[in-house]
Amino acid sequence: MGDLVSEDLESAVTAASRGEPAALRAIYEALSPRVCGFLRIRGSEDPEGLTNEVFLRVLPRLSEVTGGYRGLRALCFSVARGLLVDELRRRGRQPVLDEYDAGRDRRTHASAEDQALDRIGEQTALELLGLLPDDQRDVVLLRVLGELSMAETAAAIGRSEVMVKKVQAKALGALRALMDNEGLGPRDAKEVDV
Repeated sequence: MGDLVSEDLESAVTAASRGEPAALRAIYEALSPRVCGFLRIRGSEDPEGLTNEVFLRVLPRLSEVTGGYRGLRALCFSVARGLLVDELRRRGRQPVLDEYDAGRDRRTHASAEDQALDRIGEQTALELLGLLPDDQRDVVLLRVLGELSMAETAAAIGRSEVMVKKVQAKALGALRALMDNEGLGPRDAKEVDV
């Protein structure tokens, strides 16, 4: 996880707070793919639309941001997580009626061949993350995908740093166990560390 933030992004935050269009665009281009990825992995029905909503809420508050680019990044992920929680709650209260689509039916089992192919790469990581409880998955995604520090992650999810460390430790332990069960071995499990 890279902790070094380029001077260009730091100066873009300052310029964007003054309303400079090129700086606003640079910030959006730097952060929106990560925010959208977080929302997509966490199950947003419209991650692109929700990403736009994040920036509609964050950009007018740029003059309030402290901590430069890192502070802005933390604010973006905090807002994204809040909007996602709202979406998930709303969906939980309103049943969605769709026509049956066999391609999206998760109750079916893939063939042994398909399962073996799915164990490779990104798909495996997404499947393993999907097995974690929501709070553990959020912490891992915010730390890895969002590149947030412990303090920034704690602020984004509204918990203490101590709790974030505990949740992260549980998540990494669970991922290691899942990877061992999948036959990925302890050598590969080291790559999961945040």
